Amino acid sequence: MGKYLFCLLLLLTTSGLWGQAETDYTPLAERLAEYGRQTMSWNTEALLDLTDPQLFEIVDREMMAEQLAGLRSDHNMEVSFSDFTVDHIGRIVKDYDDAYAPVNIHHRISFKMLSPEYKTEDFILRMQRMLEKNYGSVTVDPNTSTIKVVVKKSMFAIQRGASSLWYFVEYRPENAALMDLLVPPVVREQFKK
Repeated sequence: MGKYLFCLLLLLTTSGLWGQAETDYTPLAERLAEYGRQTMSWNTEALLDLTDPQLFEIVDREMMAEQLAGLRSDHNMEVSFSDFTVDHIGRIVKDYDDAYAPVNIHHRISFKMLSPEYKTEDFILRMQRMLEKNYGSVTVDPNTSTIKVVVKKSMFAIQRGASSLWYFVEYRPENAALMDLLVPPVVREQFKK
């Protein structure tokens, strides 16, 4: 048994895993858990509070708040969130006093149709097609008039200053110019190594 333990310790130290213990992921994980809780309850103000403040120097916070609130503004359907899961937290890369980490998450969104107009086969089919374009696989339960999707997101966790809180910003390839302003290209290159 002692021989196997020694081999395991030797493997850990030579593979570099030993050195990773110096990086404390706890504050990042705690903030990410809070992001998950706020997503599940769809608390848009709290989600915006967890968003990188530098984003609001570029994009109007009120406009984003209206867009987020719009998802639940249609009284003809009930929108609910579930199963928030962190799929991956990448290594933390430091750039001067700031730190960055790639994060992949997923969660489910259910759209339950409430009004007779929304429960029609045509409406559900149109909504299904629209959601498939954005999210890929979509599940429809015709008995309950419910459409379910799995939302996969790639984000960056950002800590601006050594003792600051972690914040998040969603990464979308079509917004590369915006991403250059929030997560320097030199930092993003480090994640590819």
